[in-house]
Amino acid sequence: MIIGLGNDIVDISRVDEKLQRRILTEEERKNKGGKITKEYVAGRFALKESYFKALLRGLSGNSFQDISFLNRPDGSLYAMHHRYKPSRNGLYNYIHASLSHDSFAFATVVLEKLHGKVFLGIGTNLGNREENIQKTIEKLSEISKVLSVSSIIETEAYGKTDQPSFLNCVVEIESNFAPDELLNELLRIEREMGRVRIEKWGPRIIDLDILFYGNLVIKSDVLTVPHYDFENRIFFVKPMYELAPNFVHPVSLKTVREILDELENKASKSKS
Repeated sequence: MIIGLGNDIVDISRVDEKLQRRILTEEERKNKGGKITKEYVAGRFALKESYFKALLRGLSGNSFQDISFLNRPDGSLYAMHHRYKPSRNGLYNYIHASLSHDSFAFATVVLEKLHGKVFLGIGTNLGNREENIQKTIEKLSEISKVLSVSSIIETEAYGKTDQPSFLNCVVEIESNFAPDELLNELLRIEREMGRVRIEKWGPRIIDLDILFYGNLVIKSDVLTVPHYDFENRIFFVKPMYELAPNFVHPVSLKTVREILDELENKASKSKS
């Protein structure tokens, strides 16, 4: 379902490059590299104005620093949220952006809500691990609709290896929470389950991670989505492959199937 649509056109010749201080984020400056041109500033201005229009909010209450529009190595475009705001029409979990130039910068942003497409990782290595996962899924069902649950796999601890092995699975949910609100709900469930955060990568009764929230890319002080290390963690990738093998990572544009193949090939080479 389309939640919002915005378009904007900017005359590149009329853009003052000094506007970059107001319009560009630090991520955009790093992404551009080299000299910041009028064309680049005009394009980001048009994209962000289109985004604000798609939110049905205009600039009021928004900031050019809320979102970055970045280019992948192949030149294709993606958005990175630093502050997620719902459209006046509701939550969205997909954003699509396009930009073209001649003497003008033409931008379009579409916000979309697809059913489900929010994937969570569950892990546990303390107590009755199977029971921990089952209780966690029950708690998740109280705040969202659980659409699918992968098989449970057992893997050795990652990062800090001198601890018991983990049971892991992935679930897909339909969420009525914005990403930061969902994070708060997951942290609350972890606390209710008895998790105490003492050391990074240490033993835990339960661990809940937002792996993907549709195709949104989020980088804020409290949340990074997709999970920053998803492509290296077999205990995320293999269970998710069961649920959505053709799901596309919004930054690398690799499918889960391709990511799993790469991990398994790397593992087989390290053994040989």
